[in-house]
Amino acid sequence: MKRLNITFIVCVWLVFLTTSCSDSFFDTAPANNLTGNEAFSSTQNIDALVNGTIRYLMENATSQDNPGFAAIMLTNEVMGEDAIARDGVYGFRDSYPFRDPYDNTTRRALFFWTLLYKVIDNANNILANTDRADGTDDEKKWLKGQAYALRAFAYLNLVQQYQFTYAKDKDAPAVPIYTEPTSPASEGKSRATVEAVYNQVFADLANAEQLLETYQRTVKNRPNLHVVKGLMARAYLATEQWELAAQKAREAREGFPIMSAQQYLEGFNDASNVEWIWGHPQQADQNLGGASFFAYIDVTPPTGYRSIMPDPYFWQLFDDQDIRKSLFEFEGDPSHPIYRWLKYKKFINKPDRAGHIPLMRASEQALIEAESEARLGHLSAALLALNELRLKRNLPELEETAFNAAQLIEEILLERRRELWGEGFRLTDILRLQRAVDRSESTLTYPANGQHLLIKGHYIRVFPDNSPLVANSPYYLFSIPVNEWNNNPNL
Repeated sequence: MKRLNITFIVCVWLVFLTTSCSDSFFDTAPANNLTGNEAFSSTQNIDALVNGTIRYLMENATSQDNPGFAAIMLTNEVMGEDAIARDGVYGFRDSYPFRDPYDNTTRRALFFWTLLYKVIDNANNILANTDRADGTDDEKKWLKGQAYALRAFAYLNLVQQYQFTYAKDKDAPAVPIYTEPTSPASEGKSRATVEAVYNQVFADLANAEQLLETYQRTVKNRPNLHVVKGLMARAYLATEQWELAAQKAREAREGFPIMSAQQYLEGFNDASNVEWIWGHPQQADQNLGGASFFAYIDVTPPTGYRSIMPDPYFWQLFDDQDIRKSLFEFEGDPSHPIYRWLKYKKFINKPDRAGHIPLMRASEQALIEAESEARLGHLSAALLALNELRLKRNLPELEETAFNAAQLIEEILLERRRELWGEGFRLTDILRLQRAVDRSESTLTYPANGQHLLIKGHYIRVFPDNSPLVANSPYYLFSIPVNEWNNNPNL
């Protein structure tokens, strides 16, 4: 058999050599400090490897347009209808028209696959070696819990991106499952079913939930019990286990109040925000200039890519009193590179370009709770969660008498689009809901310079073969890269 195209990373990135994760969290050591068995000799070294794995997930960049996991987040946005990758601008111009990562020969297809499977292999090595390390039982337990959580996170993304949703066909082939460390001599596995991958996700999260019960993190990039419960809520939502989704979403957001209207205007760039359950803090030297989340989605700098813009019809989804609507701004200067585009100033990088990346927020979990309760027919409970969010966005409470269950579900789904724009959920929702991307040519105008100017909008409204945008199209799916097909005949 040909060798498996997955290798273990001891220290792909500069890894952290501290277990306290306080002010020394950003201290780094040379990448060759930990090699071979030394990486697993102590819980302190394994803790450094956990941190290095997280940094690899978030910061590894094979090119400027692949800024770690943020590249997956942004691809999920521009493959929907509410975000547009500007034509001719570097970054996500090939994901927007469904060409990339659908084409399995592209470097982006290879990057996405490799990124997640290397995280899985690191987690597998941590799980296989931690019990033999020097350290306390609690330290070992917490490290294994974080490894289970990271592995579940990777598999949850893979199963939602490389195959259609569970409700459509749980027996469809998805992706291979690896739970043991691999080496160049390892034999590649066949593709497991969608159901089998979800079962692995649930098993990993159950282990993580047990092991992290007493874990207290000091930096929000580490998965803790709240993160685990939030991942459970996402997985239960995807598999339509509504009661469990609502329960875990409630538990995930305990102690994380939804941010105020004023806080929503602060740039979405700091993990200290009260409702961020999970986020990736960075210093300026970790945010790799052009290869970064903010380089593509922050539209405020005078120069830069400013690649991802909102669809003007997305702007129309907001009521005038909604605090989020105040973040839209029309560019009416003919000399400006984004002339006639609407700018959406949700994400603003920090002055030193050290913006943090949001991975899970209380608002998302409130919306999971609301949707799940609505699908169960519990309209009062659904509205309680939804109105908690609406009030923090300067919107009035909705009344139960105004909705039946189907109408309320649609309102909650609209709220997901309004609240979670740019955070990587749109394509996942389109696949989960088995709906078509809905892109319309812009006919909207904006008053500027004494005239009404046409706002720029979608310029790609068909698939690459010129067929119409429909539900459950293979163009929505990420592709297993050709390298993997060549190296693993068992696929």
